[in-house]
Amino acid sequence: MNHRSYLLELASRSEFRPKAFLETGIHIIHAAAKDAGICRRLWSEVGQGFWREREEWTLEQWRSHLGNAAVSFWIAKKLTEEIGFFELARDGENIKLEGFGLLPQWRSRGLGGGLLSAATQRAFDLGAMRIWLHTATDDHPSALPNYQNRGYRIFHEEALKKPMP
Repeated sequence: MNHRSYLLELASRSEFRPKAFLETGIHIIHAAAKDAGICRRLWSEVGQGFWREREEWTLEQWRSHLGNAAVSFWIAKKLTEEIGFFELARDGENIKLEGFGLLPQWRSRGLGGGLLSAATQRAFDLGAMRIWLHTATDDHPSALPNYQNRGYRIFHEEALKKPMP
């Protein structure tokens, strides 16, 4: 496989092409430091097989991270059940979509576009002038097309240095 790494950006609200959730009852909740256990579990379960960052983080590291004013972690729920998350990290007028995804049992149901739209809208609501993210061919096969369908454009591409096994 040709392992590639991509940096994408959305530099204007006018380029954003939102998509509504295809199911009703989905809402987004802002997580706090007290939710560190939930956030750690979501990060791990959503990212299993796609990324390894934060595997070794303790609950205290998670609490500290979530207490950072530049970081906001958002949990997606359908009624009371967690279905996924996204994390935003502010750097001046730029916001990075640091992590994003659905739990395995919620994938392939057309919900990724709605979750990415919610994340993007939240970043703009927080004052982002530019939203950017990193993805790779090792990510979920729908990731790159979903980003591009929402208006994100590749601004850098290179060989992936450490592909997933």
